[in-house]
Amino acid sequence: MPRWDRPVPREGRWSRNPGAYKMRFTSAARKARALRKLGVSADQLASATKITPLLRAGGGLKAVLVAMRFSRDPVVKCFLEKRDSLGVWARENTPWEAIGLAAGIDLIRLLGAALLARWERSMTVGELIAICNAPEVMKKRVKYALLPGGWRDRDALEKLVLRLP
Repeated sequence: MPRWDRPVPREGRWSRNPGAYKMRFTSAARKARALRKLGVSADQLASATKITPLLRAGGGLKAVLVAMRFSRDPVVKCFLEKRDSLGVWARENTPWEAIGLAAGIDLIRLLGAALLARWERSMTVGELIAICNAPEVMKKRVKYALLPGGWRDRDALEKLVLRLP
């Protein structure tokens, strides 16, 4: 079994994988280097409140991150600035707790702000879907209101158009 902590010798058959000739580093070493760069110790990370599993359960971290990009909350903005300052590998593999600690953010507040951002985005998407489909829905409602048994649709149209209670 070849060792991956040093370059592979160039003897024998050439590998079809060009990455086989480059030095590989373990993900633990990369994670430790990313934590050092952030200024967060492993002890701080171990004692921090774990918010990443909670956010991962609600549709995934990518969905939460997309929602956070639309947020105006200063806690979210501070977190995103710190996260965006990291390299690509560190961004994808560093726990959100470490990024929050490095940014000086209370992790419970970050969790609340992230959940609120996700809720706001889902409400906005729902409203956008309703607005985009409103003409077709209204056409169908009028079509069924004109039928003999369409009294519910007629009542709904009256409430909608005439603003009746």
